[in-house]
Amino acid sequence: MPRRLSSVRWRLMLAVPLATAVAVALFAWSAGGFAPVAGGWERAGWMVLLLSAIQLLLIEAMLLRPLRRLAAGCEAMESAPLPLTPEDAAPTPGQAAELDRIGHAMRRVRGSLWQQDQDARELRRELSQQRLLLEQAHTALEANQRELASLARTDALTGLANQRAFDEALRREFKRAQRQRGLLALAVIDLDDFKRFNERYGADVGDAALQRIAALLDERFKRDTDVVARLGGEEFVALLPGFGMAEAQNVLELLRDDLRTLRLPDGEGSLTVSIGLAAASPAHPYLSAQALMQAADEALYIAKHAGRDRLSLAA
Repeated sequence: MPRRLSSVRWRLMLAVPLATAVAVALFAWSAGGFAPVAGGWERAGWMVLLLSAIQLLLIEAMLLRPLRRLAAGCEAMESAPLPLTPEDAAPTPGQAAELDRIGHAMRRVRGSLWQQDQDARELRRELSQQRLLLEQAHTALEANQRELASLARTDALTGLANQRAFDEALRREFKRAQRQRGLLALAVIDLDDFKRFNERYGADVGDAALQRIAALLDERFKRDTDVVARLGGEEFVALLPGFGMAEAQNVLELLRDDLRTLRLPDGEGSLTVSIGLAAASPAHPYLSAQALMQAADEALYIAKHAGRDRLSLAA
C-alpha cells in the first residue's frame, strides 16, 4: 500500500506540470495566439511552475496525506495479533482477585437466599401447625361451650332437665296452650321423708335412689313433648302438654305404683312420693305459667299435710 501511494505521487508530480503547461498555452492562444512579447515565455514558465507547485501542495494536503494515514492504519491492523478467545485469555492478578471477590460475594448471596427460603418454608410449616392447632382449639372450645350449655340445662346427678330448662319449657308450653286453647298438666313430685332416708343409709345411697327415681320418671314420661326436671333436693316436676286433669291423674297414679315396687340400691328401705297436680284448660284457665306452678305447689302442700304418699289435685 505505501509503495502504491509513492508511485501515484510521482505520476502526479509529472502529470500536474504538464497539464498546467497545456492549460497556460491554451489560455495564451485564446488570448492572442502564440506571439508572446519579449520575456513572455519566461513568465509563462514560472507561472506553470507556480501553479503546479500550488496544485501539488493541495493534492498532498487533501488527498495523499489522508491516504497515507489510512494505509498506515490498514498495515497496523494487518500486523496486529488476533484477539484471544475467552478460553485463551488469562486475567491479570488484579482481575483474578476481583473475580474471586465477586464469586465469593455471589456465593454468599446464594447461601443467604437459600437460608431465607428455608426459613420461609419453616415459617410456613409453623403457621400451618399453628392454624391446625387453632382450628382444633376452636373445635374443642365449641364442644366445651355446647357441653357447658348442656350442663347449664341439665341436672348433674340425675341427667334430667334442671330448674332453668324447666322454667323455659313451662313458659313456652303455657303460651302454646293459651294460643291453641289446649291442655297443659303440671305435677310437682316430692319424695317423702327423704332427709331421714339420707341420714339412715348415707348420702351415696340417697344419691343412687334419686338416680333410680329419675330413671323411672324419664321412662314413664317419654313423649317428645313431656318435660321431666329436678328442681332440687328430692323434688321433681313433670310438664305434660296435651293432658287434662284426668289423663295426668291416671299416669301419676301408675307412677306411684311403680315407685312402690322400685328396688332401691342394696335393697335398703323404701320410698314414697307426694304429688300436687294442676291442669290448665279452656274451662279452667290460669292467668300465667307462675300461677299454674303455684297451684301445683299448693296441691303438693295439701298432700304432705294430709299424710303423704298421695296425689292431691289443685282446686
